[in-house]
Amino acid sequence: MVKINFVNARHKRRKKILKLAKGYFGSKSVLYKTAHEQVMRSLQYSYRDRRQRKRDFRKLWIIRINACCLEHNIKYSHFIHGLSLSKVLVNRKMLADMAMQEPEMFGHYVSLAKNNLKIQQDSILVEKENQKKEAIDIENQKYFSLEQRIKKNNEFKVEDQLIQKQEKSEDLILNKMLLSELKKLAKEYKIKNISKFKKADLIKFLEEYKRK
Repeated sequence: MVKINFVNARHKRRKKILKLAKGYFGSKSVLYKTAHEQVMRSLQYSYRDRRQRKRDFRKLWIIRINACCLEHNIKYSHFIHGLSLSKVLVNRKMLADMAMQEPEMFGHYVSLAKNNLKIQQDSILVEKENQKKEAIDIENQKYFSLEQRIKKNNEFKVEDQLIQKQEKSEDLILNKMLLSELKKLAKEYKIKNISKFKKADLIKFLEEYKRK
């Protein structure tokens, strides 16, 4: 049986590629091999440039909007930020067409963006002033609390000094007293076995008893 190479499916595939290569220069539109190579390369370029075209148009719209913004004494970035604050849902394509064809309408959008930017700046200034006041209040509170602590510490120190002075004066009084007087004091405090103690021991004992 004879083998048929040029079947219907192969014929359709070749026709499809040559149809895509129509208009190419030289053999790229006639011969299947060179046409197939060029079509595959062209499809890759078209895939890449479909995305590149979106970027190029966005750049063009931004250039047009920026040119019109400079006429109204406002930066492009400030203008877009002002529109986002005013919650305007107009995209860059529409703004670029408006800037070219309807400059008066574009001017209204610019004034709207400027007003919203001014409101935001005023609110930021008010917030900064409030933050400064809060910081000053916190510092004052810290300062007053420190002063109170210092006063309390000084009071405690004075009290300790007074107590120490009293103890020293009491020690001096005990040292000046006679042994008989010390024994009488010990009896008042109900201390037992007084006769065995010497004067120095009695003084130490009485001091410890008073501290308790």
